[in-house]
Amino acid sequence: MIVILSFLVIVLVGLPIAFSFGVASLLYLLSQSMPLTVLVSRTFGAIDSFPLMAIPFFVYSGDLMKGGGISKALTDFVYALIGRVKGALAHVTVIACLFFGAISGSSAATVAAIGGIMIPEMTSRGYNRAYASAIAAAAGFLGILIPPSIPLVVYGLNASASIGELFLGGVGPGLVMGFAFMIVNYLTVDKYQESSREEQALDEKAIRPWEATKQAIPALIMPVIILGGIYGGVFTPTEAGAVAVIYAILVGGLYYRIIERKNFLSISKDSAVTSSIILIIIAFAGIFGWVITTRQVPNMVAEFVTGMTTNKYVILLLINVFLLFLGMIMETVTAIVITTPILLPLVTRVGVDPVHFGVVMVVNLCVGLITPPMALNLLLASRIGKVSISEIVKPLWPYLWVAVAVLFLVTYVPSITLFLPNLLLK
Repeated sequence: MIVILSFLVIVLVGLPIAFSFGVASLLYLLSQSMPLTVLVSRTFGAIDSFPLMAIPFFVYSGDLMKGGGISKALTDFVYALIGRVKGALAHVTVIACLFFGAISGSSAATVAAIGGIMIPEMTSRGYNRAYASAIAAAAGFLGILIPPSIPLVVYGLNASASIGELFLGGVGPGLVMGFAFMIVNYLTVDKYQESSREEQALDEKAIRPWEATKQAIPALIMPVIILGGIYGGVFTPTEAGAVAVIYAILVGGLYYRIIERKNFLSISKDSAVTSSIILIIIAFAGIFGWVITTRQVPNMVAEFVTGMTTNKYVILLLINVFLLFLGMIMETVTAIVITTPILLPLVTRVGVDPVHFGVVMVVNLCVGLITPPMALNLLLASRIGKVSISEIVKPLWPYLWVAVAVLFLVTYVPSITLFLPNLLLK
């Protein structure tokens, strides 16, 4: 426990989270007179993994899609299909985030890509600016529930779980969450929208379904290629990431003709920085995870909790509360790397499926993406919408409560997560 306390103190001092892992681990090694070569070998070993290469590939493909016109084609396609429904643009935002999540794997990329298009569009059509930003922030985290998903890849590597099963496991909760958000849209949109302006906009921006579908075909085919290739045994999730990058370059550069040399280099640079940050966190978290495992922290936590109760549902409730709090103050990948080796032995001891638990963990941390103070999605949406976070919070509340309700539904109804993996892979 001293190791964990030292880590928390270092974080509070203000050292970046990745280096806090490294310094806390170094202090432990020095206190135990262990050779410093352990630090090097364990840190390198944490990222010396072929499946881990999926992360930079999916980050890169998501950024290429964001800048390559794919997100615009998706939003136009959905708009052409449901443009006459009450609160159409709000529903378009949610559905477009579901589609984009199926080809990006990143929440931040989803908010930036879809929010960057839909927030200005919604505000110009009579929607309250804060409301439009709240929808984009909430729907944005669907990008890491619908496969492929970077957090699920990280969990799968740390838990030695099947990434293919985790990807399928995220589909049910993602669709349920998206449908729940659309219900909230329908019930709340009248408070934040001038309907007459949207009706006028529908006449001004009539997109023929066939024309929109034709433009969106490359974007719609991509999830079929990526996920079909994985589950058809054509390529691994890592190879799927590489295929996604190549496909995004071809579609953005040759079909939509938006990716050019100048913005290609800029996109590549931004993706390299994002991927480096994630991999540095994983590298130093690897040695930190080894330290806490060496100190028997996972076993101590499991024995402590099961000493109080062995009821699976109570334990899941306690874990949900803990992860909801953690998601409010910690970045998603970091939280997964820290908590997986501690919590996984506990839940498997009481009979929880590792795939189900992985999806529950990611849903918990998704809620953290729209819950201050961390709230990465809120920060992105507020910048795009040019409103303060405090303004977004009021229209965001219904989405937050619904997200928590869906979280507990997914937690206590495992079949929502496990139906597809059991149907297709077992």
